[in-house]
Amino acid sequence: MDNAVRKKAKEYIDRLPEDKVKEIIDFIEYLNEKNKKEMEKEDKEWLNAELTELPEYDWGTEGPPQGRPVKYIEGVGLIIEGGRPDDEK
Repeated sequence: MDNAVRKKAKEYIDRLPEDKVKEIIDFIEYLNEKNKKEMEKEDKEWLNAELTELPEYDWGTEGPPQGRPVKYIEGVGLIIEGGRPDDEK
C-alpha cells in the first residue's frame, strides 16, 4: 500500500474517539479473516483440482525453448549435465 494512503488513514483514525477506533479494528480483523478464508478456499480448490488432463501448452511458432539436460542426484538435487553455461568461458 502506498505510504501516503497509510498516512492519510492514520490521520483519520487519530481523529476518531476510542470506541470508533475499536470498531475500525474489528472491521479490519473481519476483512483479514474474510481474505484468509477466500485464499484458503482458492488454495483448496487448486490443490484438489484435476490436473492430469491439461491441454497441451502452446509454445508459439518457435516451439519450446532450448534447455540443457539435467539429472537428479539423491541428497544433492538437480544437476545440469555438462556444467553451467558460465563455466564454459
